[in-house]
Amino acid sequence: MSDMPVRKASKIVPVPTIHFAEGPLAGTVIRLDQDEATLGRRTDNAYVISDPRVSRVHAQFRKEAGAVIITDLGSAGGTKVGGEAISGPTVLTHGDKVGFGPVEGVFEDPAAASKAEDTTEVLEVPKVETGPHLSPRQQQVLELMAEGMTNSEIGDQLGVTERTVKAYAQELYDKLGVRNRAGAVAEAAKLGLL
Repeated sequence: MSDMPVRKASKIVPVPTIHFAEGPLAGTVIRLDQDEATLGRRTDNAYVISDPRVSRVHAQFRKEAGAVIITDLGSAGGTKVGGEAISGPTVLTHGDKVGFGPVEGVFEDPAAASKAEDTTEVLEVPKVETGPHLSPRQQQVLELMAEGMTNSEIGDQLGVTERTVKAYAQELYDKLGVRNRAGAVAEAAKLGLL
């Protein structure tokens, strides 16, 4: 017999997933194993769906108090839960159909599925301001505006042209319902975006 210590197997914790059963993604499973992460077409997302109908940064997943919460990030095709477009953070439940534009999968939560059917748990979702949803890049531009940087300085900081920064600024003005930088910063601060 060997004198090597015996290691116990670590406990396996079931992870919520999204299963795609149809279309080009048939058979694909996304394991929602991070506490907070984005999903989209771009390769720097934690969860990548390489389908041209999915936005580059489409939605965000967040785990909180044992629940998985999904938020659309201003995607072109929208995010749906149970066939309904969502407009703010939405708690997913086992068996929900989740759509990213026309791409649809099923949310499965093994922990919820294993609970007895006769037990009902009420989850309170924290209140979130229902202000506009900004893309990660729009948020960066907004924060640099708040620091007093010019479009040229923001462009240098982010590695984009001044013209691109002006386009992001106009998108921000439109989303926030303002006409200028000062208005954007003031409205964003009021909405808790800064």
